Amino acid sequence: MANQSEFDAIAVDLVARGATLGQMMGHPMLKVGSSMFAAFTGDEHLAVKLGRSSPEHAEALALPGATVWSPGGGGRQFYDWVSLPPDQEDHWMRYAEVARRNVSA
Repeated sequence: MANQSEFDAIAVDLVARGATLGQMMGHPMLKVGSSMFAAFTGDEHLAVKLGRSSPEHAEALALPGATVWSPGGGGRQFYDWVSLPPDQEDHWMRYAEVARRNVSA
């Protein structure tokens, strides 16, 4: 899948910058220390933790198809997170790097 390949490429880049690759609910995710900042979701979206009051959060939510992330489909929303759809993968790396820097600070 093209989107899995894009996530894998992002992961390689961010692991080189100090992130680690792990699993959450059976899906690949990235973290710094114990703080998760990005996840490749079951619906092939990239979820990134941008912080609900940040300008990047607002920018990401303005992308077509982007939503506040609701992991597992249970209706619970992670308001600091944005789920970026597959057709926005050109923006994935930028927001994943912003999220990595946020949890590294």
